[in-house]
Order: sequence, then C-alpha cells, then structure tokens
Amino acid sequence: MNGPKERYNAEAVLTRLESMIERGCSRKISDVYDELSIFDWWPEKLTVAHMKQMRTFLREALKLGYNGYVCFKVGASGCANGMWAHKAEGRVKDGYCYSPSGEAIYRSFTPDYTYYSYCDEAGHWHPGHYNELKTIKQLEALIASL
Repeated sequence: MNGPKERYNAEAVLTRLESMIERGCSRKISDVYDELSIFDWWPEKLTVAHMKQMRTFLREALKLGYNGYVCFKVGASGCANGMWAHKAEGRVKDGYCYSPSGEAIYRSFTPDYTYYSYCDEAGHWHPGHYNELKTIKQLEALIASL
C-alpha cells in the first residue's frame, strides 16, 4: 500500500481506476470513493463512461507533470463538479484530505460541458472566464504562455 501522501496521487489512482475499467461494470460510488479520491458526488453510480473520463484526465495530467494529489467531484447536470490534479502531493489532516497549494489543473466533470482551468504557483486560477478553455491543447497553450 502506498503511504498516506502517495495514496491519492495521479499514478496510484490511475492504477486502481484502470483495474476497475478492465472489469467493466458500474460501481456504487459509496463503495469506491476512497480508492478513487472522490470527495463528493451526485449520482449514486460511477459508470464506465465516468471512469473513462477520469482515466483520460489522469493520463493528460501525468503527461503535463501533474503527478501529485488528485481528487474528483462527480457531477450531474446543473451541479458542482470537477477533476483536479496537482503537482504537489496531498496532505491528510484529521482523516480529511485537502488539496495542496500550488500548481494544479482542473477539468469539468459533467455530462453538459467540458472546460479546463489552470492554477498557478501563487494560487490564481486562469483563464478569467470559467469556460474559455475547451480542449487540452488550449490548456497546454495557456500554461506555456504564463
């Protein structure tokens, strides 16, 4: 088993996620939330389609160097949602996981829309409007420009 910090890093969560995808069925989120670093959710089930979205995000995050703490809020239409990947490892305090400060990337996690954001080392999120970046290529270009 990984240590407390490494348990929720991109590589460890991706390994567990790929194993679930390989088995090929939906999971009750309340049964897998800890394994997959899901901190909140709206639907009861995590579908294979959800898991594939998570896998794609984690693979992209790892390519960009965001191999630290990751977490997910599985959304539904009209509710808060998201996937986060950080460069730094997470921290655990009193049994609750908190995102580390510093660089991170975000991708929406809802069936209605897709957009990306970037958090710089100072804790500022870019771009200014929440749904400007629709593709990973646009996210990469933004990060390279800052």
